[in-house]
Amino acid sequence: MSIIYRGRLERWKEDKGFGFIRPEHSQVDVFIHISALSNSPRRPVVGDMIYYQLHVADDGKIKAVNARIEGVTGLKPQKKNSQPQKSNQNRLLIKLISLLLFGCLLYVAITQYYPNQSNGLPKQAISSSHDFILQDAIEHQKSAIQVEGEGKISKLLPDDTVGVRHQKMIIELSTGQTILIAHNIDLAEKIDPIRLGDLIAFNGEYEWNEKGGLVHWTHHDPKGDHIAGWLKYNGKIYQ
Repeated sequence: MSIIYRGRLERWKEDKGFGFIRPEHSQVDVFIHISALSNSPRRPVVGDMIYYQLHVADDGKIKAVNARIEGVTGLKPQKKNSQPQKSNQNRLLIKLISLLLFGCLLYVAITQYYPNQSNGLPKQAISSSHDFILQDAIEHQKSAIQVEGEGKISKLLPDDTVGVRHQKMIIELSTGQTILIAHNIDLAEKIDPIRLGDLIAFNGEYEWNEKGGLVHWTHHDPKGDHIAGWLKYNGKIYQ
């Protein structure tokens, strides 16, 4: 059974028909297109709480599908037939009631069988999905993939001061693999002080290379066109 997620619509481009959802238990924004809300009676607005399922494409990109807006019921209005039939209306009503009953049963099932959760969203499932996406990108040499993870700082490198400035470090994942973190300190705050051996969490865009790859875009995008990344160190978020 596919997991249903819940999150807040943080950004929405009405003229382009897409935006980004901030999940309740993650900092990884999820892309959503208006087609995922094809049955909604109205278009979404920033601040809406969205229920959705995740779809991972062959290129590793994630998007929301089968979405609905919390508190908005009913189907998208259809063009009226010049001679509507009462039997068709009755069948539609039965389908709506069935969907509502199914939603109630699904909610009960999730809350009963996932004790480690909030609002029906299993935390372990979210963590596993992040690990899978990162490992899949590394093993299959993918690039331009939004990833999230955690590792131990194994080496601190000199800051890159040519052009756009970056704070650079190498971290070791729980799998033993190492990746380079390139943190833009022209757009985000530099982590200082920072120590070898400490854990650091990251969210950004992965680019593969022969040395294990690197993660950049660990910061906000002033233009709002790219998913905002971050670093989390000693309980503080840098973005």
